[in-house]
Amino acid sequence: MKHTTLYRKWRPRAFSTIVGQEPVVRTLRRAIETDRVSHAYLFSGPRGTGKTSTAKVLAMGLNCENGPTPEPDGTCGSCRAIINNSSLDVVEMDAASNRGIDEIRDLRDRVNLAPVAGRMKVYIVDEVHMLTTEAFNALLKMLEEPPEHVVFVLATTEKHKVLPTIISRCQSFDFRRPGVETLAKKLSEIAQAEEIEAEPEALTVIAREGKGSFRDAEGLLDQLSSFSEGPVTAALVRELLGSVGSEVLLETTAALHERRAADALRVVDRLSNEGKDLGQFAGELVGHLRRLMLLPHAPEVALSEVGAEERAPLEEQTNAIPTAEVVRLVEVLGDSLGRMKRGGDPKLDLELTFLKLARDYAEPDVDVLLRRLETLETALENGGFEANMVPQRSAGQTAGSPEAGEPEEGAGIPPEITPSRPEQHDGAEVQHSVAEETSPAGPEAGGEDNSVDLASEWSRIIVELKRRRQALTAAVYGEARVEGFDGRVLRLSFPEEHGFHVGMAKDRKHVEELNKILEERIGSKPRIEVRAAGKTGDAASAQPPRTTTPEPADKEEPAPGPDPTPRPAPGPPPEDASASWSETAPAEASPEAGDGDGTIRGEAEVFEMARRRFDPRNGGS
Repeated sequence: MKHTTLYRKWRPRAFSTIVGQEPVVRTLRRAIETDRVSHAYLFSGPRGTGKTSTAKVLAMGLNCENGPTPEPDGTCGSCRAIINNSSLDVVEMDAASNRGIDEIRDLRDRVNLAPVAGRMKVYIVDEVHMLTTEAFNALLKMLEEPPEHVVFVLATTEKHKVLPTIISRCQSFDFRRPGVETLAKKLSEIAQAEEIEAEPEALTVIAREGKGSFRDAEGLLDQLSSFSEGPVTAALVRELLGSVGSEVLLETTAALHERRAADALRVVDRLSNEGKDLGQFAGELVGHLRRLMLLPHAPEVALSEVGAEERAPLEEQTNAIPTAEVVRLVEVLGDSLGRMKRGGDPKLDLELTFLKLARDYAEPDVDVLLRRLETLETALENGGFEANMVPQRSAGQTAGSPEAGEPEEGAGIPPEITPSRPEQHDGAEVQHSVAEETSPAGPEAGGEDNSVDLASEWSRIIVELKRRRQALTAAVYGEARVEGFDGRVLRLSFPEEHGFHVGMAKDRKHVEELNKILEERIGSKPRIEVRAAGKTGDAASAQPPRTTTPEPADKEEPAPGPDPTPRPAPGPPPEDASASWSETAPAEASPEAGDGDGTIRGEAEVFEMARRRFDPRNGGS
């Protein structure tokens, strides 16, 4: 006896056997029961969802010898003729191969003929969107004035290509894709009836591969039943489909998250040597990451396509990888998958993608750079860090300055009164340095502990700031270069053209955000010292930094030296005590007094005097 494929053998023969399209079935049943069948229907939806099968069941219900009835018996002559495609009253036409106006004219000539044996003539036009414009216009005339004994059923997978004038003259039904669970249940019924031994996990994999098509899933089960010598297992299904399996997907995802580039690249090489389709592997990896992304927020959606044995490792990996990291992987791999489909070398593209994901390699993004510039310009216009944009104190300390050879004013001061202001953050005391530059020839220059190489980790720290939505902090410290780190003090320098970042880099908010990440990476919150490189920074680095205590000027005791006269403030005093924690110069110093004796020490003081004089906030003109 000739074998009949499963999808033909198990095609629905009654409304009760149509699965996953309950709204459509209910409407058609009620139409037959109440004798309100329309003259034209439009069935649209993905392939394999039962559009043509539903049209034939409708025709059987209308022409059944025991009807019209919503439940045709399938045993009468009319029903058997429709099932065997031999009925003269049910005409099925493929518009993909009969799309011209001549075929539609021939159909129009036959429409007026009375039914041969049944009550109604049913014309099923499949893939109706393939008709030409002229054919659509000819069909439109039939739909406007159809004979009473004719019912048109138009089926299409692309409803948007059907003329609106055609849609307006039909009752439209949208067929939905069945879920993986619905497909797996249907496959289980078929396997049991056909005496096919199959594992539940294997049926889940088949249903997932069917992608919402009963025909594709049933055809794959039929193929596997012939391919397997024993039970249909999940491993057998993956072997036939060329799938890599959940273990490889978990391994690859863990390697990318933990930045193990070598392990991720070895997975690609191993799969390529095994003959696996790398494009299919990339698609499966994106699907796995999608489930990881959805599981914390919509577990019922994420687990609907997963077998019971796959749920435990999936939930474990979801707890280990943050959702933001999963989203990053999905976006990059999605772009890579699109390039693979357009052509090229899948292996090379996948290797480049994995390397970028594991090493944070990325091309400069013009949009990101523009956003950074806009953020800085907005902050400048709003005065967000103008109080911190103070010229280097040492810029005015030229060789002719009376204090050029003096020892540092803060030298010998006990640690409890050092000119740094402690701030409480997460229960720990954070010391913010007020020194704007540090001499590279200081006492720590020769004995640094470089056990933690922050210079090589700096780019990752900036990326982490961006991920935490600290764009302004990342923009500020992104221009800095790590000069040294001894475990307690982190010294940063800015290029001369970005010297205005120095004041912002010492802002308490930015320092706290940076220290949060440093504490996670190195286990401590170091003191941050910044300076500007270039001509000004180099000249200043030849002598120890000058610091002042945050005490009021009338209580400050000058350090011993030949000239105890206090230096003037290098910038305008803050409007209130909390305006800028790094602004510690005496408030009563005259902006035009130079160094206290009427002498202007350098260009920086001239610039500062002019800025303060014409600042509208100080009453300047």
